Amino acid sequence: MTPESEAKDIPNRMGFSGAGRRCAEYTPSLDELKSTTFSDYVRGEILGVPLPGYEFLYVYEDKVGREMKREVPVGQVPIFCSETGVGTTQPVSSSNEPAGCNPSRTAQEARMTRSLSKAINASKDGTCLMAAPPDVSSHRPGKYRMCWYKLRDGMAKVTLPSGFWAKNDTTARGRHWAKGSKLGDTIIPSPIKQSIAGIGGVYEYTFLEQAPVTVSHFRTQADDYRKRHVGKEFDVDHTDEFCDDLSRKFWKRLGPTMEPSIYGADMEGTLFNDAHACGWNVDRLESCLCLLRADATEGDSDDKIFHLPGVTSAYLYFGCWASAFAAHNEDMNLLSINYLHAGSPKYWYAVAHEDSKRFESLASSHFLGPASECREFLRHKRYLLSPAILRKAGIKFTTCIQRPGDAIITFPGCYHFGFNTGFNVAESTNFAIPEWIPLGEAAGICMCHPHSVRIQMKRLKSLLNRYENDVHYRQTMGMSELTYSNWAKHEAKRLKKDLRPCTAKKESTNNRDTSLNSLKLTSYYNKNIPVEITKETFISPKKCKRKSRRQEINEWRLAKRVKPCLFVPNTQVICMVDCQENDDSLSDDDYEFFIGTIVKFVDGYVKIHLTGLGKKDDLWLEQDSDHLFLDGGLTEPPPDKESVETTSKASKGRNQKMKKIHK
Repeated sequence: MTPESEAKDIPNRMGFSGAGRRCAEYTPSLDELKSTTFSDYVRGEILGVPLPGYEFLYVYEDKVGREMKREVPVGQVPIFCSETGVGTTQPVSSSNEPAGCNPSRTAQEARMTRSLSKAINASKDGTCLMAAPPDVSSHRPGKYRMCWYKLRDGMAKVTLPSGFWAKNDTTARGRHWAKGSKLGDTIIPSPIKQSIAGIGGVYEYTFLEQAPVTVSHFRTQADDYRKRHVGKEFDVDHTDEFCDDLSRKFWKRLGPTMEPSIYGADMEGTLFNDAHACGWNVDRLESCLCLLRADATEGDSDDKIFHLPGVTSAYLYFGCWASAFAAHNEDMNLLSINYLHAGSPKYWYAVAHEDSKRFESLASSHFLGPASECREFLRHKRYLLSPAILRKAGIKFTTCIQRPGDAIITFPGCYHFGFNTGFNVAESTNFAIPEWIPLGEAAGICMCHPHSVRIQMKRLKSLLNRYENDVHYRQTMGMSELTYSNWAKHEAKRLKKDLRPCTAKKESTNNRDTSLNSLKLTSYYNKNIPVEITKETFISPKKCKRKSRRQEINEWRLAKRVKPCLFVPNTQVICMVDCQENDDSLSDDDYEFFIGTIVKFVDGYVKIHLTGLGKKDDLWLEQDSDHLFLDGGLTEPPPDKESVETTSKASKGRNQKMKKIHK
């Protein structure tokens, strides 16, 4: 590349003109997929976690600003010396090798990954410059960090090899998709019509739910829609240049006068079925979220495993021309994978993690109303900013064209959005890796809807630590490894066995099925019970001459069990809340009673604002929840000492403020 052409290409690579800089692309071979796990490939190859068995070229600057390059061999991790500005390496012994890696892998058996060759080529073009290699203070997987220059893309494309699973017709036009076939007659339960408002690159969507429709009929609707607006039902040309031209048509015609498109989004299901797919079955990914199965009811059963729709299990998406997915970040800042099964390409945009805060600020300035009502309004997936707006604001972004057989990996904490170029079928879910934990702890949660995803990070960290210790022990003893899900299954079985004597004892001493626990809460309507309420109030700094702080005040009130239909907005209620402070199973000491007011009702759930706490501590409960009572007013403590000790057990000995309330 000549200096003149390189100079012209710099703005395009930085995302300030043209289609924007392309994200990194990976094309693993079938043997490569079979030789490593899904989690290790994403961590080592795509995110640059220095796992043994992967090689990288780290580009950094020394103290005087000179560019330095250092190759990190197999089985070694980079250690950067801040005093000398020189990167060194430290060997990784088999006893300290991370979980999920084969300790018997040698340098001769390990492959030269594309991360190294891609980094070498990128460094020659000046596109990949890292301030310093990652700071690796331990060989434990949880201590590794993701590579900075890889995260700056916001996403990556993985073109999976043919044969990694027995996939169906990728054209979405063959007999497998026709009317009368299993796929063609599959029902899309609630497609949505996307009506758009806005102009000049700032748009807001309104979603209108449509009647159920079969896949074959939806394809006919999508083809008719595309023919009216583009001139053809589908295109054979899927080159980058042609898709870039479609993107310009999309943004040019976007506006309130556009005919609304239809999107069959968020449909529970999978096209992989039970296929292993070299570990890339989107519906059965092995990630550390599988560890939550250890706490799930029937977590030891393969038929009834823990799953959150769209988070740990797959969603299907049926797109048509101009159907869009608005700018959003994944729930809990998780990673996501989107695999395109068949049909026309998807066009993606992603904002780098380093520009996420600037993107949020820019979106808030354009959508003042929604931003004032909810700090996490972008999680509503209704707001869209054009690439031209991002360029004017100096926010870097990458683009990607996803074709059938491609998987898009979105990085944690990175905003992404895009649109479909025609009828297509995609499958998506979330997943997590150990290096995601700090980003998950820092994630914001939208409280506008009862189905917002929440993960108990403290509990997940505890399970991950125990899993890593067990795997490390099994490696040192020469035993076979356990996957995340298998370890969680065995842990759930162990916990179930340990709790069995306690359950039998409780059943023998309690003949009433109406009691929830040893608190003996009534389940009969219009019954009152005295409970000790935890009230947290703010102490003004003017009164105490210190910074404002919270004070816990307890009082006795009557909790009344009533019919669910009486829990409506503006009703004062008493909630029994799980305030678990430890990692063990729940007991009576893990509950407290709080007084609050119902502020919202959605789909059989009520949103409750707790007195004395901020909006971020609001919680959602089901309208017929056993932990929800009507406030009956102040009362005297029970005269019976035994009753007092039993009923107040949930609040006794608590002086620490409630850090987080779990639904």
